[in-house]
Amino acid sequence: MTRPAEPAPAGDEILGAYLAGVAARMAGPARARREILAELGAGLEDAADVYHQAGLDPAAAARAAIREFGSPGQVACGFRAELRDAAARRTALSLLATGPLIGALWAAAALASHLGAHLTLPWQWPSMPADARLASHVAAVALATAIASALVTVAGTGRLTRWLHTRPPASAALAAGGTAAIDLTLLTVLAAQAASTPGRLAALPVTVAAAASLTRLTLATRAARHCLAAR
Repeated sequence: MTRPAEPAPAGDEILGAYLAGVAARMAGPARARREILAELGAGLEDAADVYHQAGLDPAAAARAAIREFGSPGQVACGFRAELRDAAARRTALSLLATGPLIGALWAAAALASHLGAHLTLPWQWPSMPADARLASHVAAVALATAIASALVTVAGTGRLTRWLHTRPPASAALAAGGTAAIDLTLLTVLAAQAASTPGRLAALPVTVAAAASLTRLTLATRAARHCLAAR
């Protein structure tokens, strides 16, 4: 007794499998991938409808539409630059969003420890060692670099893209690297301050600020590596 033949896949199943293959070859922010796949799926359906109206059955029409668009690898490669820039933009926005929060945590820790009287700049604190003061200057330069690079990345991946000839992965990597340098410097200054004036630091605010910087240092370093690899 022969087994009944399995039914041929319908056009929707063929298109769905094709889109799944494209998605598996894409790397980048989830939202950007979803938007690209939704646009690609709509285009595939329109093309398949044209072939179906020309006389092909749904499955044949779906396969014809797929041949028109190309292999999943080719299609995914065509969107690589767009996804790369989307990842750079997400990195820059994340850095800009976390900057004020972590800055506020460190300011609160300094005030709670009675280090930043009258909100003076860190290198003006009388109790700060000379090496730590130099590190604070380095952090200020890194902060300016990180902010400028992040803003360039956001502008270069937004409405100004056609007028700004930027390289978002490179500027995002610079912003992430500058942010990592800031956090590393802050943690270094904290260690120097703790060594020079033990017992003066307010434990809870300092611990929270240090943990936040350590977390961002790890994530920023990873983001910088990814952006450099995407170039």
